[in-house]
Amino acid sequence: MKCACRIGVLTIILAAAITAVCSAGQDELRIEQLKPGIRRYANPPLDLRLPPPASPLKPQAVFHGDRRAKRVALTFDACATKAPSGYDDALIRVLVETRTPATLFLGGKWMLDHPEETRKLAAVDRFELGNHSFLHPHMTRIPEDRVRQELEWTQIVIYSLTGRLASLFRPPYGEYDERSLRIAAELGFTTVQFDLASGDPDPGASKERLVRCVTAGARNGSIVVMHMNGRGRHTAEALPSIIDELHRKGFALVTVGDLIRSSRGGD
Repeated sequence: MKCACRIGVLTIILAAAITAVCSAGQDELRIEQLKPGIRRYANPPLDLRLPPPASPLKPQAVFHGDRRAKRVALTFDACATKAPSGYDDALIRVLVETRTPATLFLGGKWMLDHPEETRKLAAVDRFELGNHSFLHPHMTRIPEDRVRQELEWTQIVIYSLTGRLASLFRPPYGEYDERSLRIAAELGFTTVQFDLASGDPDPGASKERLVRCVTAGARNGSIVVMHMNGRGRHTAEALPSIIDELHRKGFALVTVGDLIRSSRGGD
């Protein structure tokens, strides 16, 4: 009887080991298949790692948090296309020096253009990293397999550079549809929009205008969108006044993840 039990246990252990080896082999094959596509944008080459799979979620687009709580999330997009993209070091210094939590939506190509900066951002505990697609396409206009690729490639780059896993996705141009929501949710992402656009890419947006737009428009639960890839010409200049005025109005500044978690059960 004891012998039979031992054989049964050994069989289970052996089966689990075989499954793990097969799974690892499949992961290795998959990352080898993905490497050529991603690496043609990487200079220098990046050692790519396949992130662990995420659990599927219910499709949803989040525009704001609980309207009953005086909490605001500042978010910053790092968009990248095939053209070179910038990095707003002054803006990041403001966030670090003021110890301000922020959610940074990073593009896959942007991270490959700025690998060291990406690693430094990931080392800041108050920064939450989100997925902003790979090449910043119009997600509603591309085939389904390309939508999935944009999300997966970016997640691979985030994980390979930082060891972090993004759980939030901001679609480029704020464009989404039922299909993109579904695919994002299948891959474990919550789609995050915003209810307050700062307007910082506008060449005519002065420091004063940005401060006025954000501080006058902020409401309980607001998600504010700004840019950290050089497109916001006066964002870094306006940011200290934005942070000070939001605090003066009694708002706590939090990440989008914290905003969502605190909003469960809210309006």
